[in-house]
Amino acid sequence: MLWVGGKRLYGKVEQVGSTYVATTFAFLQFLPLFPVRSHIVVAEGAADTHTVVPIKMHWKSVATGYLRAYGIAATLFTFIPGLVMAGTSKVPTAYVGAGLVLACAGLTTAAFSRIGRLSREEKAQRLLYARFLGHPVHPSILDEDMRGAVAQKLRDFLEERAAAVMTGSNYRKGGPVKAGYRVLALEPSMRDREYLEAAFTLACIDASLSVGPMRADAERVHGALWNKLLAEHPDVIDVVRDAEAVQRSWVSNVLGFVPLVAALGVCCVMLLRNDAVFKWRPSGAEKKAEYGFVPEELLR
Repeated sequence: MLWVGGKRLYGKVEQVGSTYVATTFAFLQFLPLFPVRSHIVVAEGAADTHTVVPIKMHWKSVATGYLRAYGIAATLFTFIPGLVMAGTSKVPTAYVGAGLVLACAGLTTAAFSRIGRLSREEKAQRLLYARFLGHPVHPSILDEDMRGAVAQKLRDFLEERAAAVMTGSNYRKGGPVKAGYRVLALEPSMRDREYLEAAFTLACIDASLSVGPMRADAERVHGALWNKLLAEHPDVIDVVRDAEAVQRSWVSNVLGFVPLVAALGVCCVMLLRNDAVFKWRPSGAEKKAEYGFVPEELLR
């Protein structure tokens, strides 16, 4: 028997354009054994060519890697026994066999089609983060030192930018920078797009670095700034179109549902063919009872 092992990427999640998060696993027979490290993966023009940026362990990617690989294996191992149970066993064993196949196929389908996918709004937000982080990812996946360094640069930028765009008396240069950007960005008179995008990113970083009430306040500001960006600059959501053009086509998205649809169709056919579940034709005993008596006058 040929044994195949080594290290490779599993658990591709949170893709925006050609950038996504994945985890390197040690594997055996193409089944992941244990995670080694997560990465930001930036695919390049040539096929199978990419650049990786190490990050802290991304547990959603880890769980997705296990679920996709072992979900396929479980579906293959249960497919034939499950269909045999559905097609030949009596109730409720037949339903148990069909349910086993559908459960494995459903988990595999969810792992490929749902888990780790971003909504259109989430992609637009990550593309805004990319202007300051360098990659379209959520700031929370970066280590604390990197987030702290980016946050300090953003605070310096916001202080300088505010001095240039604000003419009212509500801004006091040299005041509390943290409180200043949160209050200033939400003022109706502040419409500068670059300032709002930087404040939006900084609020997300502050939320990831804070706990308790400070975290809740940063998340509140983050949500309010996103709503303001959508109101003041509606085209902020349109930047997703170019990223989606680089991503998988709709054909690939539909293919993710093939395991569940195929399993559902085959299980239905096997159940319909099972006389113990659906009695489409009379059994031998029923035929005998129906035709076993012949009136005496017909025998004369």
